Amino acid sequence: MNFFNWIREGVRQAVLLGVSEAVESIGTSPNGEDMSKRMLEVLRHGGPEIQPTALPLSAKRKKLGRSLGEIQAGLEKSA
Repeated sequence: MNFFNWIREGVRQAVLLGVSEAVESIGTSPNGEDMSKRMLEVLRHGGPEIQPTALPLSAKRKKLGRSLGEIQAGLEKSA
């Protein structure tokens, strides 16, 4: 197991245990289904393997700030 898989598995287990504790503290669902048994099943057998999906080529990334060129241009204007 490589380093990143080890981290991913540790995070997965921590999340599942956190959700399990939350479900345990909340109690049963309104329809009477015992969620702790289902969570135990997921913990024992593992959930479905999630594969990362690639963004389509047409999807553009949103800029979250100014580029270095924009900052320098702003500094030159103010000087």
